[in-house]
Amino acid sequence: MEWATSAFERRLGAAYDAGDTAACLSMLRDTELALPAPPEGGAAWPTITAPDRVWLPAYTSVEAMRAATGLSRVRITSLAELAAGWPDPRWGLAVNPGLPVRFLLESGTVARLAVPTLAQDRRAEPEPALPVVQKPLTPYDLRTHLGEGESRVSGYCHHALDVAHVATPAVLADALGRGADDGLISGEGSLFLLRWRTVGLNLYRTPYGGIDEAGMAAVAGWVIEEPPFVGMGLAPNVDSLVREYKVDAVRLPHGSEIVELTAAGTEVVRAVHDGDLGRWLPGEHPSHTPASSYRARWRGAEFAANPDAGHDGLLIRLLSDVPADGFEERAPGRFVRPVPAEECEAVFHVTRVCEWRGAPCLVRDERTGELLLEYTGGRLPVARALGMERIERGVHRRWVGREEVSEPREHAEPLDLGSGEGDGRR
Repeated sequence: MEWATSAFERRLGAAYDAGDTAACLSMLRDTELALPAPPEGGAAWPTITAPDRVWLPAYTSVEAMRAATGLSRVRITSLAELAAGWPDPRWGLAVNPGLPVRFLLESGTVARLAVPTLAQDRRAEPEPALPVVQKPLTPYDLRTHLGEGESRVSGYCHHALDVAHVATPAVLADALGRGADDGLISGEGSLFLLRWRTVGLNLYRTPYGGIDEAGMAAVAGWVIEEPPFVGMGLAPNVDSLVREYKVDAVRLPHGSEIVELTAAGTEVVRAVHDGDLGRWLPGEHPSHTPASSYRARWRGAEFAANPDAGHDGLLIRLLSDVPADGFEERAPGRFVRPVPAEECEAVFHVTRVCEWRGAPCLVRDERTGELLLEYTGGRLPVARALGMERIERGVHRRWVGREEVSEPREHAEPLDLGSGEGDGRR
């Protein structure tokens, strides 16, 4: 059967014959696919039912589909569009069934091809500046950041590039799968966004998973989340292709912004985070300077640090409590020296972690005899069983007795700075 009618399909066939699976998958990632379209009134998804599972058929061209099926009605799509509306995590994708060059892809493979991790995206298309992500803020979030000086972020954030074309608050909230009852839109019709650059790409995990154990296992994922949840790495809106990441108490880098997107579609920067001073400016802030959650090793010594991604090259702002050569005093007892990231031997993101009732947690806060724990395991049923309070989608916390918790320990995560190394070093 002659099926290859394009240069792409001939290259795909050559890679298939050579046994180069990686090259085949790489080619499939970016190509358009042809799906047999159902007849009027038919099921939304044409399927092939096999003894072990249901397969969704797709072809590398309209001509290939017609050669294999004789059908003429067609729907043109891509892997990313398929992932956004994937009907069932237990289904698989059959590419070119009935043709000499064919593939059977598990749903987890579809997810990882359609939505690579942030680090994989960065390596595929290196750019001078680090990727920007953002997160919509509720009124409670605003009070926490601007009123209490909070500079950590947990939950789900999104790739800002994917929504750069969205001009109004209501449309942006809808693109992220957030309804009008989520409290994101202010009385004046504005939406507030927390926006920052992703220093430490490995801190931004792609949330592959499902709404139950079976769905999570089907995609070889790690997250169980309440509906709506795609589990394929995209925000829960079938009509939008917005990459989604999950973070656990990541400290915001120097220069992060709180932006108001007004009802008229204009953006106004309302506050900028000064990592040296631990303050939001010009917003309200507490008088104390919180400890940094970053640490850098520079010239054989370790320093508290703040990443500064607001330049063409990433800077690491080294912090010292005492005067030192090359350090500028920003405030009493706060001395700062910016150095290029490539001069640092390593850069770390630091948290306090523990276990409570067998579940992984981090310590967000503490008071006399109690610790505020944030669950980091990613499984909603576990968080519920622990009696954790739902702060927002993907964020669950609870105050517990200090004696109930395993000894909190420092966890210093070496950062992938997107330079080809996984530990922040040259």
